[in-house]
Parts: sequence; C-alpha cells; structure tokens
Amino acid sequence: MKSAFRAVPLLVLAGCLPPSHPVSLPPPPPPPPPALVPFEAVAPEDWPELSDDLDAETFARAAARSKAYLDGQDDKLWSIGPVQVGTQTLIETLDALAQARKDSAGPKEFTDRLKAGFELYRVRGSTTGPGAHYSSYYPPTLAASRKQTPEFKYPLFGRPKDLVEVDLGSFDPKWKGEKLFGRIASSGSFVPYFDRRDFDVRGQLAGRGLEAAWLKDPFDRLNIHIQGSGLLSFQDGTMAMARFAATNGRPYQSVGLAVVGAGAMTRDQITAATLKQYLAEHPEGEAWLLARNPRYTFFELVDLPADGEPPGTIGQALVAGRSIAVDPSVVPLGAACWVSVPVPQADAQGRLLAREPMRRLMLAQDTGGAIKGPGRVDLYMGHGPEAETVAHRVWDAGELFVLVLKRPARSR
Repeated sequence: MKSAFRAVPLLVLAGCLPPSHPVSLPPPPPPPPPALVPFEAVAPEDWPELSDDLDAETFARAAARSKAYLDGQDDKLWSIGPVQVGTQTLIETLDALAQARKDSAGPKEFTDRLKAGFELYRVRGSTTGPGAHYSSYYPPTLAASRKQTPEFKYPLFGRPKDLVEVDLGSFDPKWKGEKLFGRIASSGSFVPYFDRRDFDVRGQLAGRGLEAAWLKDPFDRLNIHIQGSGLLSFQDGTMAMARFAATNGRPYQSVGLAVVGAGAMTRDQITAATLKQYLAEHPEGEAWLLARNPRYTFFELVDLPADGEPPGTIGQALVAGRSIAVDPSVVPLGAACWVSVPVPQADAQGRLLAREPMRRLMLAQDTGGAIKGPGRVDLYMGHGPEAETVAHRVWDAGELFVLVLKRPARSR
C-alpha cells in the first residue's frame, strides 16, 4: 500500500512533462562493500621465506611468557581466520616454534621445517588484499618528582575511585570482550568519564590525592599517556616504573595529526621532536591542541622490573623486539606471528643508522587504544635511546602472518 501511494505523484508528474524531458529515476544505491575476511590461508607454495633476524634465545624467552599466559586460560577455542584452535594447540605451537628456531641453521631450513609442521595464515588489513599497518611504542625515561615544585608541575594521576568499568559481555555474549568506562552522575545515570580537557584544563582531579608523580613538560605527560608506561627518574636518584592502570575509555586521537590538520606541519615533518618543539613555541594553543586527544591514561608506581620492561596485556613482561600489540578480537593474545615491515635501525645512543626490512617471529602480547582492526600492529621496541629513536619513526605498511601447529589426525 505504501509503495502504490508513493508512485502516484511520480505518475502525475510524468504525465505533465513534455516528451523532451523524460523522467530519469535515480540510480540504485551501490552494493555494500564485501565483508572483510581478516585471514587467508597461505598455500605451501606461496609461503614467504620465514627468516628471523633476532637470536633464538629472545624468541624462546618471549614464547615462554606467552605460554605462561595461555596456561592460565580456559580450555577453549580461539578463532584464527577460517579455523578454530584450542588453547593447547596455541601452547604447542609456541613450544614447536621455539625448538624449530633453535635447531634451524638458516632461513631455508627454518621455512622447510615450518611448512612440514605448521599452517600459515596471512592477516588481511583491507578488503582489497593482504597487508597490515605498523606503528611502534616504548616506555620513555622521564625526569620526575614525587611532589609538585615550580619545575615539576604536570601530574601523573592514579586511577580514580569513581571510574567504573563495565564488562558488556556480562549482559550479552555477543559483546564478549567489550568494555565501557564511565561514572555514576549525581542523577544516578551512567555517563562517560571525564576527558583530557576536564583533567588538564579544568582540574577535575585536583585535590583528590591521586597525584602519583610530577613531570616537567606537558609533552612528556602526553607521551607517557600514549606509550602506556614509562620509567621515572626522580631527583633523589631513585627510579620507578609508572605502569598502566586504566584509561578513561575515551577514543584515542592523534595530536600530531591535529597539528597537520591545522596546517602547521606536513605529515612528513611530524616527529616526536618537532611536535615537542611546536608545543613549546605555541604555549597559547598547547591546552587546546593536547585536548584534541580526549583519551587519558592513569598509572600506578611500582618498583623497576629487573629488565626495565613493563607487563603487556598478558600480564607478563614484554620482550623488546619480540612483543607486539594487536586487536585481540582478531589475533588471539599469546599467538605466534611472523612480521615483515621496514623499520629504522639506531645505535645504543639513539643515533639513526639505517632503515631496512624487519622479518622475524613475534608474539601477540599486548593491546592498545589505537590498535583496532585486523591490519593494525604496534611493535614493542623496549626502553632507552635506541628504542625511542626507532619507535617514533615507524608508521609503515607491511605484512602480518599467524602460525599454527598442524593438528594430528583424528583418532575418533
């Protein structure tokens, strides 16, 4: 009935138009884009050569930490593209990979061993073909004070007690793994938690005793918020780790891209150093610019770990050059991966040496607010000047693969 009613004005209008003005109906809407299939199985004849440009010991150490995480997980199925594998399969994959890496004399032998015993899945970052996009992160080392002074006036806050975390999966299984962060307003409603402008401009957390430490520079504070953890060097000569405790749940937005959007710099000109300099030279716009990223990170101070590396989402210390952050709805945490992406190289003093392909085994051990979707990967580079130089210069296309041990033949 509704369709016939809508047709009447069109027929009347068509009868009134002269022949030289035929009625043209709008074209039908384009079909929806095809759904992204995040993985594709790689046939043995199409495998790349799986070289590994780091030593076997670092992979074994990182694999042991993934294994410790998986040992604590339920015996369940994990989706990797077209297949579902059990927790035990992921664990056995790590053991077999570590052994194959140790026993192989070179890339060809290593690849042949893996073809015989493993399946390889390429991560697709788009509907048009394979590919991933890489960034990198590290825990910065920052001068800090345990109390506010004229020099140290930018606080790092601990987690507020009124920050409420809601597990949506407890309401409906279709939202498993999804969380909301907010607060209970005076009206009794659950509302989003305060954003960066509320904290840094309006002083929303001031006077609540949440200051964990104080930093010299607003860029240092923004940087540690983005990296998720950092090493604090206090004036009394002691050190501590500012470890990730929570976020306000707001979406991450790049301050650097906000500078580019304002026309102040080009994308190629943006580095950590140029952004820090820009903020120092434009103090009048600093608060506005930093507030472009509403996401805010809260920290807890802990003793410095033996190797100086923070824990990832798996609850184990990350391994420099072996750990990656992924979207766990696509790649299971703890899974073994192989990456191929061009990455800068620096020396121990942080001096840039070269830029060349990185091809190595890595482990999915962390997550990040900006790491969403099948094609996003964040490389963990460790701490210190070398890591800082590399991490601030990675924003590149590459490829990501997941390795899974072949299952034995069915016995029943």
